[in-house]
Amino acid sequence: GVQLRNRIVFAPVVTNFGLRNEQTTRYYAERARGGAGLIIVHGTPVDLFLQVSWVQRLKPLIEAVHGEGAKIAVQLWHGNDLRGEAVAPSAQGACRPITREEIQTVVEKFAAAARHCREAGFDGVEVHGAHGYFINQFFSPLTNQRNDDYGGSLEKRLRLAMELVRAMRRAAGEGFLLLFRHSAIDGEPGGATMEESIQLARALKVHWLDILDVSAGRGQKDNLSIPEASAPEGTYADLAGQIKAAASIPVIAVGRVQRRAVADRILEEGKADLIALGRQLLADPFWPKKVQEGKEEEVVLCTYCNFCSQELRAGRPIACPQNPQLGKEAG
Repeated sequence: GVQLRNRIVFAPVVTNFGLRNEQTTRYYAERARGGAGLIIVHGTPVDLFLQVSWVQRLKPLIEAVHGEGAKIAVQLWHGNDLRGEAVAPSAQGACRPITREEIQTVVEKFAAAARHCREAGFDGVEVHGAHGYFINQFFSPLTNQRNDDYGGSLEKRLRLAMELVRAMRRAAGEGFLLLFRHSAIDGEPGGATMEESIQLARALKVHWLDILDVSAGRGQKDNLSIPEASAPEGTYADLAGQIKAAASIPVIAVGRVQRRAVADRILEEGKADLIALGRQLLADPFWPKKVQEGKEEEVVLCTYCNFCSQELRAGRPIACPQNPQLGKEAG
């Protein structure tokens, strides 16, 4: 029930701008104006979306993106905080194991958030189930040592993800995009494997997931979760392709895509249905239009210097040496 004008997705890059302000509205509207088909707003704590009044105040953002012809989803993120306590699937660091009853509270939160986002006018939501965060910790055997219904066997490690997607679909209804960002491999000894990710994709498809957004890594290794300049173009395309071929679910490929030829090849080889650009659309939000109009030589290329990531880690707003106007977009 949701039609995109093209196959280009603006990936959910964190900004440190805040969310409900004119700066953020102009920033996302610029990426929509530049031609992206789907904008995914960066990961935001799911608890915020439980407040209907808070979500409704995002309408100017939604309307600005829609006004530029793009669709908009928001990435729902859950940290390891529950009512002020640090929790995790299993004891780790300062985190205590979350109880089964508390897990159901998390499921209910995501369902309510999906419903409130639809009511506010979003076209969809994405679960952040990647990069070593709370949801991903249930999937990875490196962080899930439970011996109840949510840990142990692969089937049990998949359970939280399935319950989340099923509850969100029931709450938000049909014609609303449900996406799930997933790390296809942990990239560490004893970590999650591609075969396990294929099983996850098959299970989520059965439970009404629309799109799997395929990334990699547990976040601690930036050269995996955030590919460096030395990484191949279309870094995760092969991972996305393996999942798409085995699970027959629409997937997003991401990771150092900046040339049209690379994006076209990924699509033509059947490795993905959508192509996500993150840092490249920070450097030049008009990449989609320039490419569509045959003006690829005018694209301001990302150098993958990761200055943007360095600023974020330092607690400062995102910035880009290639685009001094980042965060200063005109209204």
